[in-house]
Amino acid sequence: MTKSRAVLELIFAGALWGFGFIATKWALDSYSVYEVLSYRFLIATLVGEFILFLIFLKNKAKTTDKNHSDASMNKSQNSLYIFKNLLQDLKITFWGGLLMAFFIIPQTIGLETTTATKSGFLTVLYILLVPLIQHLFLKVEMPLKVYGAVLLGLLGVALLVDLFKEKSLVIGDAWTLACALFAAFHILYVGKVAGKSRSPFRFNNFQSLWCFLFLLPLLLSQKQIQFHSENNLAQFGVFFMAIGSSLLAFTAQVRAQQVLSSTTASMLFLLESPFALLFGFFLLSETLNAYQLCGAVLILISSVLVVRWEAEPLSSTKTKPQ
Repeated sequence: MTKSRAVLELIFAGALWGFGFIATKWALDSYSVYEVLSYRFLIATLVGEFILFLIFLKNKAKTTDKNHSDASMNKSQNSLYIFKNLLQDLKITFWGGLLMAFFIIPQTIGLETTTATKSGFLTVLYILLVPLIQHLFLKVEMPLKVYGAVLLGLLGVALLVDLFKEKSLVIGDAWTLACALFAAFHILYVGKVAGKSRSPFRFNNFQSLWCFLFLLPLLLSQKQIQFHSENNLAQFGVFFMAIGSSLLAFTAQVRAQQVLSSTTASMLFLLESPFALLFGFFLLSETLNAYQLCGAVLILISSVLVVRWEAEPLSSTKTKPQ
């Protein structure tokens, strides 16, 4: 995974998450918050594990064909090795799954009463919280120009969603603000432990599994659980969030954060907001005015600047004489 590849994958993830706001609105038309989220992470886990099982069978067949004499010894050693890796991934993804539940629940609750575009802006407030948390609690020094780019990006999102025309925050906005706080901690945690996992795909599967397990008691506490809906858009919304927003996008996040810092990653996550507005334009008939177009440009500029500026210390360190 190169840095340029990681940036491209995070842009792709931003597009998936951007559409996820639309998909969530569709799903909430027929399902409750805990039904939407439980089905989302259950499907993501099952599909992800099925894919890994097919890969395992393929690799096992190749190994058997190459070496017959040491098959029994290799089988025992490989089984123990795989088991240790599974336990390690289960352990390090526990807090990732918990933090994911903590930020995804208030975000989804918020979408019941706020717009997808507004939710997209309030959610990406974590790009400002990430460097602040790093500086205040982790004693990480950040160049002042990175903070300037963060503020520029926030200004761009504010213009994008016409925030300055809003009179007050609705209850859904307050829930989304809580989402932004926990999302910042989730980004920092993934950035810290992602390199310890041998498989970003497996890391994300176990993260989704833990998230589902945390959601399950809330789902079972409902008086009635709806498993099926005649609303095709609602069913598609749940399926897309499972495969697109969870399985693919979060796996891209884990892969990218193995080579990118949490600050750079969070700035690229900011792109989910203009993607959300773009999909809203085509699917929900939302319009773009001149201020919103200016905001989208500011977001792209700020993202590029942070990626370049944060790379400067890394390049200077590599060329430093030993």
